[in-house]
Amino acid sequence: MDIEAFVSQVLADQTPPLPDTLSDEVADALVERLKSEADRHWRIDAHVSLRCADVIIHVGQTLENSRIIALGLMARGDALKLLNHTEEAWETLERAGALYLSVGDEVGWARTRIGRLGICVNLNRVDVAMREAEQAREIFLRHGEQEKLLRLNSNAAAVYDQIGDFRESIALYNEALHIAEQLGEAGHARLGMLYNNMGYAQRETGNLQQALHYYEIAQNLLEERREISNAALAKLNIATVVQAQGQYRKALKLLYPVQEFLATHLPVQLAYAQRSLIECYLSLNRFDDVCVLAQKFLSEHELTTAGYNLPVVQLHLATAEARLGDFENAQNTLSLAESVLTELGAEALIATVQLLRGHIALQQGDLVKALQKAVDAAEFFEANAQQVDFAAARLLIGQVKLAKGELEEIEEIGNDILQIARRENVLWLYYGTHLLLGQVAERQNRWTRAVRHYQAAVATIERAKRSLTITLRTVFLEDKQDASRSLIRLYLEHSQPKKAFEALERAKSQLWLSYLTNREELRWVHDDPYTRPLIEELQRLREEHHWFYRLAYDQAFREVQHISIQPQQAVHEVADRERQMRSLTERLYLYSEQEASVQVGAVDFDAIQARLASNSVLIEFYSDGTRMWVFCLDKETLRVKALPVTSEVVGKLVEQLQANFARAIRAGAQTKSAEALTRLARQILQQAYGSLIAPIEDLISNCERLVIVPYGVLHYLPFHLLYSGENYLLETHEVVVLPAAGLLTQTPPQRDSGALILAHTWEGRLPNTIAEAELVSHRLNGVLCCDEQANQSVFATSPSQILHIAAHGQHRIDQPDFSYIQLADGQLLTDDLLQYDLSYELVVLSACETGRANVAAGDELIGLGRGFLYAGAGALVASLWRVDDTVTVQWMDKFYDALQAGQSKAAALRHASLAILGEQPWLHPAFWGAFQLIGNAEPLSTFATH
Repeated sequence: MDIEAFVSQVLADQTPPLPDTLSDEVADALVERLKSEADRHWRIDAHVSLRCADVIIHVGQTLENSRIIALGLMARGDALKLLNHTEEAWETLERAGALYLSVGDEVGWARTRIGRLGICVNLNRVDVAMREAEQAREIFLRHGEQEKLLRLNSNAAAVYDQIGDFRESIALYNEALHIAEQLGEAGHARLGMLYNNMGYAQRETGNLQQALHYYEIAQNLLEERREISNAALAKLNIATVVQAQGQYRKALKLLYPVQEFLATHLPVQLAYAQRSLIECYLSLNRFDDVCVLAQKFLSEHELTTAGYNLPVVQLHLATAEARLGDFENAQNTLSLAESVLTELGAEALIATVQLLRGHIALQQGDLVKALQKAVDAAEFFEANAQQVDFAAARLLIGQVKLAKGELEEIEEIGNDILQIARRENVLWLYYGTHLLLGQVAERQNRWTRAVRHYQAAVATIERAKRSLTITLRTVFLEDKQDASRSLIRLYLEHSQPKKAFEALERAKSQLWLSYLTNREELRWVHDDPYTRPLIEELQRLREEHHWFYRLAYDQAFREVQHISIQPQQAVHEVADRERQMRSLTERLYLYSEQEASVQVGAVDFDAIQARLASNSVLIEFYSDGTRMWVFCLDKETLRVKALPVTSEVVGKLVEQLQANFARAIRAGAQTKSAEALTRLARQILQQAYGSLIAPIEDLISNCERLVIVPYGVLHYLPFHLLYSGENYLLETHEVVVLPAAGLLTQTPPQRDSGALILAHTWEGRLPNTIAEAELVSHRLNGVLCCDEQANQSVFATSPSQILHIAAHGQHRIDQPDFSYIQLADGQLLTDDLLQYDLSYELVVLSACETGRANVAAGDELIGLGRGFLYAGAGALVASLWRVDDTVTVQWMDKFYDALQAGQSKAAALRHASLAILGEQPWLHPAFWGAFQLIGNAEPLSTFATH
């Protein structure tokens, strides 16, 4: 019999019949080869392992050899385990063990107990499995079966991992490593997974640096042996450690491809990968995503397939629900997790449940309960040497004591936590502890010490922020503003305006300058085997999204489609595709052309002041969420004033103004209600002027240009339209807006004269866009692209001096990153802009709402217009609300006339707006004041003429 040929046919799923006669010697050799292939295919394709096992059973039955049948049953049980048929696997291994005992083979019986350890947690049969494992250990020791003892110890250690007894697991892993080193090649073949498992136990005890060391050893060993599936598990584990250390980009870059690989090649481990991704999202404050993914996980898995991953995902879901303020559901989810963990005997995770209950109690103001839960958790974690968890519980104790005003022990607690945070490089512990210690020092009137702690906390977040992609930064910063705000407040209270200004600008400017310095980091890689299918999938989703979006919101389009989909269903389809699109773009940013960011240093106050023109005053606003301040900076001085208004009041003024402007635009410029709406608009604008500008009138009265840096809700306020009672601000000053004062230090692009002009009529609904574009093209002798030619491909050309786009645009308040300009080939989104070099000297967006943006944590702006600045544009003229086509054509004519006459961009904008106002003094400002200048205000470097 040709054994190799027979085995090859089995592997190819073409099992031939057994020969009529089969000697014991040949049968043993055949069974040995089949068992070897069954084991080898565990991490390749468990279905092949199952097929090999069934052939072994068939050989045993043919020969009536119980020992061979038992071996086949054992192999079958191991394969079923990997295919998630855990109950059947348990019973099959039991049958194999009984058959071994029937022929007096106690070593065979002990071997079947190794496999049962791997599924006992999922089946909630830990006590039985561990008791039998002790019996198996005695048998292996008595028979000198060191290799089998190694596997038993390794599997038993993994059980201890799952139930949270990490001291026992580490002891067993160390014993297994010692055995492996003594076994030569047979032992070395197992070293990779042993180091991997040891890393897991070290991670769970909080020894992150040691865990990372073991995981990296494991990955190298497994890749050397070409154990691709096991190497993927090592990468997955590395991702969990770097995520815990705050390296979120690196973690996600590992997690996404590993999850895809496991889904195809090792589905039994997929639940762990899914749990790890949910955990990473939780660390990034993506609580809505955590809820969606966790609920999907829980609906698709049960304890028998997910094991202890299931209650851990429940813990993550409860945390997200609590952070979203849904305390009732959070407590219910925790109770579900606790009941499962109690059945499993997972004491460490039960302690984690108590810690989470303590956090919820603190959020709800129940300080007594919060302290008790934190103390109980801390005692358990300390007793079990779980360092990071112990530090987390101690941090909660400190936070509760601060809330109670009991400051005496907090500094000692904080210093102990910092030692662990530094040793294991745990970002969130480091930030939270320095914030806590700063708050304590501030209450004790030790303001210098408080400043040092707040500075350390801010620096920690800056380090983490540098490694995040544009898609990850915003939500990550949502709960990390306290240290920065406290630092600014302390400087203001102690009359240090320069330091307060620098602290304010540090976050804002570094963010913008980082984007501009690392523009290649925003570019997707198009020719990579990993990213190419992502881009193709994104394109498909965008086409579907565009179609459903029009069905949902475009009645004219919906009427001609003659389909039964209702608008509400289309809205649901739009939201579903936007979630998928966001996931894909996030992964594409992770694999950008520029792997590592160039670090941008702190913004220098003197450099900002030096770049300020002699005729200009920079006005930068700041709010701590309640109170507001304004910094006034000129070439010589810096002054700061507290404003007589709160953020809440300003927010209400902005709402009133937006409602007034919307009514005016709907009513039209020449209606009976126009004059009344204008009077009301002036009243609102005068209130805003009195609160924001009047307190500094003496500081700006002699300057020509105001460079305004808004903060928070002020980004929605048209400063150039603020009304003194006699004049709009634009009548007395040029007004330019900057997202951050540090942008003054940037050298703007300089281009040869020329222009690229795009006009899209939106299926004939905006006919004036063609007239406007032709006017601009005539003035600038530019390249004109109308309707079908107005598509994204034109952005691939080298930028000239001016880019002018006249088209339909929409700002999405619900999803600002899906705000768009409508072009011939679909919606132009911010993600699209970032893929091109758009370093024009000036970009003019003659489209509705293109200047609007949403303000996120850290005063980061999200919106289409900002995307042009990120992509390199030196200046941007964009509309803050829906614009009137006829007035826009007039405005653009006057704007370019002044620009070509050599006026600055700021002066040209002022000229165009005031010219229309001069012709119609009572025209509502919504019609002549929609456009705002953002960025460099100086004249064009050359002038295009016809």
